[in-house]
Amino acid sequence: MSFRRIVRWLRRSFLPTSVSDGKLRLHLGCGADYWPGYVNVDASPTAECDLQLDFSRIGEVYSEKTVTEVAMIHSLSYLRLWQARELLADLYIMLEPGGRLIIESPDLSKCALRALDNEGDLETYLEAVRGLYAFGMDQIERRELFTPYSFGWSSWHLTQELEQVGFRKVVLCKPQTHERRLWRDIRVEATK
Repeated sequence: MSFRRIVRWLRRSFLPTSVSDGKLRLHLGCGADYWPGYVNVDASPTAECDLQLDFSRIGEVYSEKTVTEVAMIHSLSYLRLWQARELLADLYIMLEPGGRLIIESPDLSKCALRALDNEGDLETYLEAVRGLYAFGMDQIERRELFTPYSFGWSSWHLTQELEQVGFRKVVLCKPQTHERRLWRDIRVEATK
């Protein structure tokens, strides 16, 4: 057995798995939002996670057709476009047939329209800009450094990218997290 195969076997043998119903569900980029029944993955040492890992490398950890569901809530935008494309392709491979990918993110188009439509209204304008860069107003007040988004997604673009990697059904839904901001966010559910 090659060294690479041994490492892969060790990783699979000792990886956290969802135990609620025997199905493997991943919550990528979980931060402080721990989801029971999921393997919560985040690179930050301060995150409440089961697996501390840069989620863009998740394809190196889990095997083909072993994952039932993947959720990415306001985390995909932290990747550059080429990283996101590679991750989406990896997730497609990892998902079992009928597996589901759920992505929620600010919508670049919605945020830009909100900012443009509210010139002169600083509070509303900044809330729209905040959706594009992932900062909290409290961070600005404290002059705290933050990690901005690396890329912005519009619903039509994300749908196109998911279809290009092979997802057969892509549905746009109302957001279910982050205060369900319909004016700002999108939720995309893609089925393999």
